[in-house]
Amino acid sequence: MTVTTLAPGRAPEEIEAAARSVTRLESWDIAIASGQPRVTARFTATDDTEARAIHGEIAAAVRLVADVPRARLAAVVRGRSHYLAP
Repeated sequence: MTVTTLAPGRAPEEIEAAARSVTRLESWDIAIASGQPRVTARFTATDDTEARAIHGEIAAAVRLVADVPRARLAAVVRGRSHYLAP
């Protein structure tokens, strides 16, 4: 997900805390891509439906802390990522 402006009075570390408040994350990474901060939150789900629900909850929690202009869900199957339709 692309994360931009923090909400007033919020700190950058609250972004990760917000995501972790929703589910157990396997990994968390912040990188700069195309000049914007991108966050990757990896979690486990039993199927695509559950993954979509968890992804929505993570994005909603992070949106309480910062602007999230883009959030895409990708599944990793046999080591390869592919995007899931909303």
